[in-house]
Amino acid sequence: SETEGELLSQGAPSYIAPTIPAEQATLQEVVSFVAERYEDTKVSVTLLNNFFGCPWKWYFRSFLKLPEVKSVSLALGSAVHSTIEHILKAGTQPPLDLLKEIVESELEKEGVSEPVELRRLAKDAMAALGTWMETYYPHLAKDRQSERSLQAKDDRFPHLSLYGKIDLTERFPDESIVVTDFKTGGVKTKGVIEKATDEGRLSDYMRQLAMYSYLVRLAEKKGVARSRLLFVEAGQEEKNALYETHIGDEQIDLLIRDIIEYDETLKSGEWVGRECHHKGYGDNTECE
Repeated sequence: SETEGELLSQGAPSYIAPTIPAEQATLQEVVSFVAERYEDTKVSVTLLNNFFGCPWKWYFRSFLKLPEVKSVSLALGSAVHSTIEHILKAGTQPPLDLLKEIVESELEKEGVSEPVELRRLAKDAMAALGTWMETYYPHLAKDRQSERSLQAKDDRFPHLSLYGKIDLTERFPDESIVVTDFKTGGVKTKGVIEKATDEGRLSDYMRQLAMYSYLVRLAEKKGVARSRLLFVEAGQEEKNALYETHIGDEQIDLLIRDIIEYDETLKSGEWVGRECHHKGYGDNTECE
């Protein structure tokens, strides 16, 4: 009782208010920290898209890798991706009941546990997979590889490791290579996919296809004949469900220009002054 009285006589704020000031990093310390460490992070297309969208988005998501909760749409997309990978690796279409089990298992791995939500998302995933198996699966090349990870280096920036994971790589009898990235969510038109940014850069979609062609070129010393985006949630009647193009030297050069600028801007510290190019939609109007 005496000890308690003596402690309380000094005033409650003595025990509530922090006595040690919180450490606050200055901007220059952040710049120096990034300049010392950024080379350790593999350069992927997601990293570049984050960087040229907003430098702080790159800092938190790609550099510090701050953990984030997946949205429902991302969980659905991941589950569809994983199930397609399962089918491609199995080399045969599973029966519907097994397919549904796989889908539900993948959704649960993504953190979907509420029964009503699980049933709804499983139904959406099954519809997307049904269209894919009926429309595209029978026409795949016999020589194919799913979820192919590629890592490479370029003599122009040997201190950086370039990395990408290609959803589907097909090799046809004429030795042509076709790469496909599976997209979930709303279908995008050719105009949206190919539209350059206000800075004259490749769109996020075109940068992704350019990165895949670039990695294959570095790894195999040959080009990719066709690069595709397949919107797997699109219905059979959707004319824009499959986008196909050839990535040439012009697109590869624009990608290389971006990588050089990324490297130089981080090295110099000028990235902290770069403008945010966040384009919001719906309630997501401000860059978080």
